[in-house]
Amino acid sequence: MKSIRFLLIPFLSLAVCSLAQAHAFLDHADPRVGSTVTALSQVTVFMTEELEGAFSKLQVFDAKGTEVDKKDVKVSGATMTVSVPKLGAGTYKVIWKAVATDTHKTNGTFTFTVQ
Repeated sequence: MKSIRFLLIPFLSLAVCSLAQAHAFLDHADPRVGSTVTALSQVTVFMTEELEGAFSKLQVFDAKGTEVDKKDVKVSGATMTVSVPKLGAGTYKVIWKAVATDTHKTNGTFTFTVQ
């Protein structure tokens, strides 16, 4: 029984790692999560998996909850980009929804500040 358990542990560990890799999570963003910037023309998120462009979404909101991006999301591989007009000083919230090419869905938010 111990030998079966000994053999199953590495196999199950690999299976769990493979499942975790099947979701597109935020790797990093530009502007960086929680950062302060002086100006920018777009927001870009870099995900851990390639994305399905037709179903993935990236939005930027001001402190009042108004969407301020230009609604021109572009997806290329594991990267999503949306343009923004010249933003005034304040804190902005980014909301992303990612659908990986294997159809697994993830979502999240982060903020950045413009001086």
